[in-house]
Amino acid sequence: MKRTRSQAGGGTAYPWETRRGLAGARVVELGAPGAARVGAGSGIAQAAHALVRAAARELLTTGTYGTPADGLAHGELNTLLGRD
Repeated sequence: MKRTRSQAGGGTAYPWETRRGLAGARVVELGAPGAARVGAGSGIAQAAHALVRAAARELLTTGTYGTPADGLAHGELNTLLGRD
């Protein structure tokens, strides 16, 4: 049974949600006091945008394109998107 925020000491009588930064508590730790849903907020998009910026800087400063070397291969990305 999911605990409500009231039961966890938060004062409301319904399951609560929380957002965590990428370096925050583990999801399982947030579920213990009753979090019904956990979101990453904009953290994942911010990380993707930082990679795009780094790749653009590399292209403009050194003329190389090695930044996305750890990126997903086209086949793996297509599989993830259901396009295989």
